[in-house]
Amino acid sequence: MEAIILCGGLGTRIRTITKDSLPKAMVQLSGKTILEWELTWLRKNNVQHAILAVRHLAAYIEEQFGRVYETEYGEIEISYSIEREKLGSGGAVHLANQFVSSKNAIIMNGDIITNFDLSEMMKIHINSEIKGTIAVVKMRSPYGIVEIEDKKKISEFREKPILDHWIHAGVDIFAKDALESFPEKGQMEETIFVEMAEKRNLIAYKVNPEYFWKSIDNPKDLQEAEKEWKGLDS
Repeated sequence: MEAIILCGGLGTRIRTITKDSLPKAMVQLSGKTILEWELTWLRKNNVQHAILAVRHLAAYIEEQFGRVYETEYGEIEISYSIEREKLGSGGAVHLANQFVSSKNAIIMNGDIITNFDLSEMMKIHINSEIKGTIAVVKMRSPYGIVEIEDKKKISEFREKPILDHWIHAGVDIFAKDALESFPEKGQMEETIFVEMAEKRNLIAYKVNPEYFWKSIDNPKDLQEAEKEWKGLDS
């Protein structure tokens, strides 16, 4: 199976770190860039070809990785799908689809750090014979939660607990023919995901909370990941 990594964003919310001289996917975390961690994770799960959907500082990314990236789990071949204008996540996938030759492809945001069992998700997707599988994780509250009794006395304070809500994890698997239906422009979460959900053509893969998952959206996320991330084998 092949993978499309969406790494063409400007990274405006993490600009204090990138200073517009680095793509967000090239921010360092525990000795590797986010993109290096992602490519290594994909190769660990037997993905041998990654298509990088690039726009902002595309030449810099290609200069760093070339056509083959060597991981501790073996080589992963790299292709580049270059956006000449802002297409949105759906448009980026639509454009990158020209490089996909496998029956199914993984779509991954370029700012995700995780070590969950992708091979299990791949098996479930293939066995389900459905068009799309969306990885979901339990949402962690960005704030402390206060429990209040009837008399307004605080009975409990929980610092950023995991809530009983599922959110999109930024890792998906779609059949090749479904990729062809992605919009030429627009966000996939606002277009094709909505359409496929209405037709019951999507299933959820619930990531076990024992695994690490974090989206690096801002400097605070990066600081927290530096403290919490123990690597792919932890």
